[in-house]
Amino acid sequence: MRRNLTVEELGDLLERPINAILALHRRDGSILQTPVWHRWDEGRFLLEIPAGDRKIAMLERDPRVSLIVAENEFPYRAIEVHGRAAISTERYRERGRSIVDRFVAAHDPERTADAYLSDEPGAIVEILADAVRAWDYADDAFI
Repeated sequence: MRRNLTVEELGDLLERPINAILALHRRDGSILQTPVWHRWDEGRFLLEIPAGDRKIAMLERDPRVSLIVAENEFPYRAIEVHGRAAISTERYRERGRSIVDRFVAAHDPERTADAYLSDEPGAIVEILADAVRAWDYADDAFI
């Protein structure tokens, strides 16, 4: 296992249309884990959350989050981020489109990215990382 990798050493992992798993804190302290579409941009994760989604209220109440992106095939690259969420509605559709476009193109090419964005401004969530961990199994001979 190779540990403490840089994002660059992960190759195209963060460009692939792989769901991230976002962990949020519920009011009772338990954790909600939910898949989200994401984009890595200038050293941070950006997420698009449609208007009315309960994740927005959860993040406003408690911005602590963790997020992981991991692939299911060799070399099993992964990145995990712990930090805080900053929420914005500024330029929601433009920024949201830049996040969801590659997922729509890969998984629902008959539709446009706009079909996945809410009519009312949703949230663009920026994960402000306190800790980042990245690894892979490229040096393991178990396959």
